[in-house]
Amino acid sequence: MKPKVGVVILTCNRLKLLKITICKVLAQTHEASEVLVVDNNSMDGTREYLDTVPEVKKLYLDENLGPAGGFHEGVKYFAENSDVDYVWLMDDDFFPFKDCLAILVNSSNKETVVFPYIREKDFASRRMPGWWGVLIPMPVIKKVGYPRADFFFWSEDTEYLQDRIRDKFNYPCKWIPAAKGVHFTKRVTNYRQPWRYYYEVRNMLYMRLYVKERTALRAYKLVRSWVKLFGAIVIKEDNKLEKMEWFMRGTVHGISRKIGKTIDPHVGKGKSSTHYKVTR
Repeated sequence: MKPKVGVVILTCNRLKLLKITICKVLAQTHEASEVLVVDNNSMDGTREYLDTVPEVKKLYLDENLGPAGGFHEGVKYFAENSDVDYVWLMDDDFFPFKDCLAILVNSSNKETVVFPYIREKDFASRRMPGWWGVLIPMPVIKKVGYPRADFFFWSEDTEYLQDRIRDKFNYPCKWIPAAKGVHFTKRVTNYRQPWRYYYEVRNMLYMRLYVKERTALRAYKLVRSWVKLFGAIVIKEDNKLEKMEWFMRGTVHGISRKIGKTIDPHVGKGKSSTHYKVTR
């Protein structure tokens, strides 16, 4: 029988990109059994649009739970409410080629996670699994559980797909170059808002101190990553003082194991610290 696939598309305030992703998913040669859009409390008309799209199911979250919480809820939905064989996970800026899912399904089995060849908007490529079209068999999900919601933003895909599924539980994670997609994003100088530096350094430290195996090499990588992030603020970024403030707060919280949604990014576009709400 044809394997059943449930699709999770996570979105937050990127309606233009979401529309393209939905079209790409619905046009796959291997038709998905169910497409679920998890909306992280968008304020840009996303919900009004989704209400006009009967081809997809919707999970409307009452607050922004970040990528970690959003994918946690999406994976949980299929694990507890469906009989699908695989779950296909993606952000709203992933545009799969029309045969991407078919190739991934044909390249997997009940114990093998597969992910496609990814080209970024700036033509860089990715060869590690992430929230850009990774296909996970349901038996793997049943065994390892769901993504960690308490990471909120940053490193939750690395913890789930690499450190837990691949390294801890020893499930194969295969790159399938014949399956292709575009990750429609481009990172430029000053793209990080202050709250992003907080979560990036906090979760990086937490991962390397308390999740990954402690070795001399990992200690070196921890210091190197910390210095690299700090240096990016000093050398490349604007609004340096505020970004340093959030960076240092994230450093303290990472070392002290304070995780969860501690900083709530405001929906506004301003750069002042008043645009960030400390929730605990």
